[in-house]
Amino acid sequence: MPNRVKGIIADIKKFETHDGPGIRTTVFLKGCYLNCRWCANPETKEPYPQLYFIPRRCTGCGRCVKVCPENALTMDLKNKVDRKKCIMCFKCVEACVNFAFKQVGREMTVEEVVTEVEKDKPFYGADGGLTVSGGEPLCQPEFTRQLMKEVKERNISTVLDTSGYASWEVVESILEYTDLVLLDIKHMDPVKHKEGTGVANQLILQNARLMVKKRPVRISLPLIPGYNDSKDNIEKTADFARSIGVEWVDIMPLHKFGQSKYEFLGLESPYEQYGQLSAEEVIYVRDIFRSRGLKTTIGRMM
Repeated sequence: MPNRVKGIIADIKKFETHDGPGIRTTVFLKGCYLNCRWCANPETKEPYPQLYFIPRRCTGCGRCVKVCPENALTMDLKNKVDRKKCIMCFKCVEACVNFAFKQVGREMTVEEVVTEVEKDKPFYGADGGLTVSGGEPLCQPEFTRQLMKEVKERNISTVLDTSGYASWEVVESILEYTDLVLLDIKHMDPVKHKEGTGVANQLILQNARLMVKKRPVRISLPLIPGYNDSKDNIEKTADFARSIGVEWVDIMPLHKFGQSKYEFLGLESPYEQYGQLSAEEVIYVRDIFRSRGLKTTIGRMM
């Protein structure tokens, strides 16, 4: 029987090489329990479809203004969309011949996503497969679980890319069909963690201790200058990883590739508040992990 369980998908990316072993198809789900200040995928935070406006593509033809039922659009490129008025009907997307508007997020069934994943199966080899990311896959637990289950039944490997912020019952139900967990650890201090993400870290660390008893876990550290790059925090992260039996830590230095996404969503970019890490600073962090006997990559090269 076709699996009709539905989820809200932000994007499906093919031939990814940084989201787990081998060549992978990465499914980005919408919705996240955390609100990380430096988020590179702001379009995945909300659990519903959103509207992109890409100014450089607009030629000022005015078709979008004419079709908008809420008068939420203007001819002013700098103030094109009144986000308070916009009801996400996406009629502007249909009307724009220059693709200046884009709907980000669409409802798909498990069956539809599995079909996309299976198209790439000839390229997976022995190591590749599906990675479910976000946003946060645990925000759509039934969809994530069913997707992983269907893919595993087709002998395709599965990776869960997660913050680990959910009840253990939810996590455990998905781990049943998960081969590898890529677990973000943002900060070891609960107060600093809440300052940076909106939530404390006790549940995440508790789940991490339980996850490693069920499946292989690699810790991902988003390395944010001035936030979690202190020697003290890096050492505590390394000691935690060792204490629970994690072998690999992947350092993910802050990048600003998501800056345009904030513009397209009508949001202020957060990146002005962050400096740039030098290669020497990143290597210093890597060496701390390696001194603790942890295998370490920069940028999650597998």
